[in-house]
Amino acid sequence: MGLRETKKLRTRQEIADRAMGLFARRGFDHVTVAEVAEAAGVSEKTVFNYFPTKEDLFYDEVPAREAAIVDAVRNRKPGESIAAALERLQARGSERLASPGFATFARIIEESRALQAKELEIMSRYTDALAGAIREELRVHELDAKVAANVLVSVQWQHFRNARRHALAGRHGPATARRLRSELKRAYNLLEHGLAQLEDGKG
Repeated sequence: MGLRETKKLRTRQEIADRAMGLFARRGFDHVTVAEVAEAAGVSEKTVFNYFPTKEDLFYDEVPAREAAIVDAVRNRKPGESIAAALERLQARGSERLASPGFATFARIIEESRALQAKELEIMSRYTDALAGAIREELRVHELDAKVAANVLVSVQWQHFRNARRHALAGRHGPATARRLRSELKRAYNLLEHGLAQLEDGKG
């Protein structure tokens, strides 16, 4: 990575960090992009050059997480299923989702309908990216890839919402991280073995 790219990444991160500080103190809906720009020492136009919308300022890690999802599919271990690769990826983030700082993130989302709406858009974006990766990797029908991606992303979204629920209830630390991994494993077990186990009383 060249000097120019490194500088751009630093600027992007500085803007996102300043924005998050303002959101944490005042709530997402009560902060303007102009105020973020001032806090970061850049112009409002510069902020929009890096983040198309104010919501993108909050969800600044989405591009990296989308890339990680695709990478997990394309570079999974030999013989490893796509579901197992995604579970492994998501389980690695359990400690972060169980950190005290995540509670602030969860609270900001809980207080903003705009962020909740953006979350739906993000999950749709993840679904499209994952469907493309599944189709390329497995050479399956486009519809099959989309159905699989929708189901897999729904597990990831539920995992994120479970983490928020624990955070808002004041639960964090190693015990909560273990619980999140357990809940994630339960979800993927249901996915891998089918819904029939619910009717059989084995869920």
